[in-house]
Amino acid sequence: MQELKEKIFQAAIRQLKEKISLLQQERKAVSEGILEDTKSSAGDKFETGREMMTQDLKTIENTIEKLQEDLEEIYRVQSIKSNSEAVREGSLIQLGTDFFLISASIGQLEVDGKKYFLLSRNSPLGQLLIGKKKGENVLFRGKPQAILDVQ
Repeated sequence: MQELKEKIFQAAIRQLKEKISLLQQERKAVSEGILEDTKSSAGDKFETGREMMTQDLKTIENTIEKLQEDLEEIYRVQSIKSNSEAVREGSLIQLGTDFFLISASIGQLEVDGKKYFLLSRNSPLGQLLIGKKKGENVLFRGKPQAILDVQ
């Protein structure tokens, strides 16, 4: 199971790095667009277009910052190696037919043809799961679900 968790962490790291790289390219293109945009006789149109590009740039930069924080969180949680019977950061949980890794909240990943959901310990479901053990129930999707496995 530790090998599976490592595969999931590596897939998450790869996905985050790819997203960051794409956004950095987009940021560069928008920045160059702002610099190359020359003032036309349209005046107001120029200012509006430039302001929109500036806002796009800020949005991209904020998204990059969030993804980098998620990447740092993944690295931090990945370094937690001790196993525990109770759910905690770094735990891989099987809840019904779904699998969850308590780490950074980056959503769904597919590894070896199976779907895994990465969620934060501070998410609503993460808060429900923290401290629970195999065999205990939590209310998930409106009904009690048994925790089938904790690794």
